[in-house]
Order: sequence, then C-alpha cells, then structure tokens
Amino acid sequence: MAPRQTEELLGSCDGTPPYGCRLCDRGTKLVLYITGVCARDCFYCPLSEAKKGKDVIFANERPIEGGGWPSDVLEEARVMKALGTGITGGDPMLFADRTAEVITTLKKEFGNRHHVHLYTSGPFDKRSLRKVRDAGLNEIRFHPPSDTWECFRFLGRDAEEGDAVDAAIYHALILEARALRLSVGLEVPALVDPLKGGNELSTGLYHLVRYAAREGMDFVNLNELEASHTNMEAFRDMGYDLVDDSMAVKGSLELAYRTIGKVRAEFPQARTIFHVCSSVYKDSVQLRNRLRRMADNIVRELELVTEDGTLVRGVIVTKDPRNLMARLSDEYGIPPSLMGPMEDKLLVAPWVLEEISTDLIEESYVSEVYPTWDGLEVERTPLPGKALPN
Repeated sequence: MAPRQTEELLGSCDGTPPYGCRLCDRGTKLVLYITGVCARDCFYCPLSEAKKGKDVIFANERPIEGGGWPSDVLEEARVMKALGTGITGGDPMLFADRTAEVITTLKKEFGNRHHVHLYTSGPFDKRSLRKVRDAGLNEIRFHPPSDTWECFRFLGRDAEEGDAVDAAIYHALILEARALRLSVGLEVPALVDPLKGGNELSTGLYHLVRYAAREGMDFVNLNELEASHTNMEAFRDMGYDLVDDSMAVKGSLELAYRTIGKVRAEFPQARTIFHVCSSVYKDSVQLRNRLRRMADNIVRELELVTEDGTLVRGVIVTKDPRNLMARLSDEYGIPPSLMGPMEDKLLVAPWVLEEISTDLIEESYVSEVYPTWDGLEVERTPLPGKALPN
C-alpha cells in the first residue's frame, strides 16, 4: 500500500511523487551515507567536514565502524522502523560492491517491500548498475555536475546536433538504468548565478530539465539551493544572498518553479513528474517526521515527545547516579521506570524533577534532545534548587 502523503509534498509536485519521496515525506526512510568520497568537487556540496572526501559510513546521525557494519546499519533501521533506505554520499556508485552488499542485507532483513533509492553524481562503470539492481535497488537519482547541464540540449530524442561528450556519458548510464527497469530520475539543486544575472547556470538547468522531459524520464527533483558551514565561503564568493532566517539561497526556489513551468509548457504530454523540494519542507516536514518516528519508537516512560520529534527529560548532575537513584526512590517514592542512571548524571521524568528540584543540592535541569544516536541537546532549562537559587 502506498504511503500517505502530506499536503506539502503534493503541493510541490505536478503528479504522483516518486516512491522514494513519498517515504521520505513520512519520515520512514533511513538516510545511509555509504561513503563521503566523490569524483566531483561541486562548490555547493553541503557535506560536513566529518564526511566530505572521507570514506566513512553514517546511518542517519550514527557513525558506522568496524567489520560488523551491516548489522549496525540494521540496528539503526530498526530503531526508526524504516520502510526504506536512501543511500547517498559522496557517490555510492564508486563503491558499488559495498552498496550492493548493504542493499542485499536490507532486503534480506526487511523484505523486498523495503524500498531503496540512491543518489549518484557519476560517472561510473556501467556494469555497476547491474550489481546494485540485482541486489534489489529500486530507484536511482542522477546528479550530473553543473558544468555538463548546458550540453544536455544535444542529447536524446529530437535534440539539436552538437558536441556533448561529458553529458553523453550520463546519457548512456541513464539509458542503461532504464533498460534494467530501475525507476530513473534527475535530482539537482536549482543553481542561480547572481554575478551573471542568473543566466548562465539557470540556462543549463533549463536544458537539463528539458532533456528529462524529452526522454520521458520518470521524475525530476529540483532542490532549493542551501548553504552550509562547509560551502558558505564559496557562496559568499559567488555573491549569494540567503533568505531571511534561513540557509536557503535567494532566487533558487523561484528558479526551480520557473524552469519546471517553462519545460512543462513545452512538453505538456511528457510522462516525467516534476517536484520541487524546498528548504522549509526538508526541515519542517521530512526531518521532523523522521525525528518524530524515531522518538515514538524509543521514548521511555521518563521522557516526553514534543511535536517537533525531540525528547524532553529531567537531568540531575551527579558522580554517583545509582546511589542518587536509590536515595530518591526511598525519599520520594519515585518508581525506577521514571529514572535512568547514566555515566555522570541521573535522568528523571521532567514533571517529577520540577517538583523536587528545590530540595536537591545537585545541579538539575530539563533537557530537550534529538532522538538520534548522538542525542544532540537542543535546549537546556536550569531548575531552581539548593545549587541554583530560586
């Protein structure tokens, strides 16, 4: 049964969204960084310093290390009850054997209904496509580098004649993926170039999207261009401005919709589905739903789940959490299920800690954290007590 879709996804797509997008929309896809290595060095790459150019593996926010890495990936998938996996990088197709192995592992554990899609910036050995297809890959999303986009006007059915050697490599890979009956699409950012009036890169984007419509590709996803701490310097050099209170680049979202509208008007009967993925949608829908799903699956009796998918719990700082846990149980009758010892702290249900904090000599606070492997704290509210005046 197809997953239920949010109004945000349906409103940004001119047809039935790709199946991988529908699962991401509901927060049910494991995000698997299979490597940070890539043959390209795109100025807009958002990968962190911990991932970019490094052969590392992350399942969601969890680093995966050692020879038993497939089992750790499965554990993270179980934590969120994942219905599918999105494999990204770097470029997963540069490590086709590893990528095929993890796809096989996921399918064996969760069955063929576990949907797997991957992103590739290419190029790569065409024979690798059969490896990942045979392992169970369902969907592939090509991300040709921006310096090839203009050349796509010379490729495919009814295209003009011209020299497009670099783009032709991607064209051959796309045709091979379609021949293998994979769901095949393009996914690229909507690049604007303010220093040249928005013309150079936006023209290339138009030719790339037009190529997809001419060829009848399954889908095109245009992402709103976003800055990150690793690409911010390059963005400043190019003269990019950001949308207020956002990391999104001004003009990118408008360019995406304008490009799609122009191509759709030229090819009204094209079977290609066009989708625009905004920065706000990724944060407020995709990420939020994934966090909420994870939180609902791992929440303990001593924690609360917020609407944003974070966990709220009380914390007492102590060098001896087990002894403190026994004392609080004796003095206040707090059941063990509402407390949890950690290395240098004791977790206590926040509604309980708020009642007793003024009696404590230890520092205490209410902590809001992500339900992820690293448990990143997003907010801390100190509580009054003998260590902190009212």
